Amino acid sequence: MNTEETILALNKHFPALEAVSNRPLRVFTAFAEPKAFEETLRYANLTLGYHKGKHIIGTDEGENIGLSYIISNDEDVLLVLRERVPKSAPHVHSMGELYPSLMLHEREMVDLFGVQVSGLPEGPRYPLPDCWPDGEYPMRKEWNPAYFNKQTVTYEPPKQEDAK
Repeated sequence: MNTEETILALNKHFPALEAVSNRPLRVFTAFAEPKAFEETLRYANLTLGYHKGKHIIGTDEGENIGLSYIISNDEDVLLVLRERVPKSAPHVHSMGELYPSLMLHEREMVDLFGVQVSGLPEGPRYPLPDCWPDGEYPMRKEWNPAYFNKQTVTYEPPKQEDAK
């Protein structure tokens, strides 16, 4: 399925995604709600032939975490499907059953952004070390590397009374 066919199919079945292409062999979508995102990802895999999981990119979007799943088909068309989850309760379902190669990237979302991924099999932390402090997500905008003590592997922001 080429770029134009992909755009037509996605916009027909999921018009809110507003699939577009601004470069050859690339299709981008608007952010989808989690339920619609999962439906679209399954449709892309099972119906459109996008069965190669390439990467997941996380972004701190202020109140939300943005997740961009990059998948491709046999014609090497890259499809970027995006979803947002609230930073206060970031939760997604693992897409490892459809794209086993994305499970390592899902682990990155857990470690770096604090996204909870249900259905992700137990395994080691990645890419942070096992001794990394719980609840500290270094890719979130509010995380300040100046407060991270590399010697003790602790996060030590100033206390409220110290900041006065």
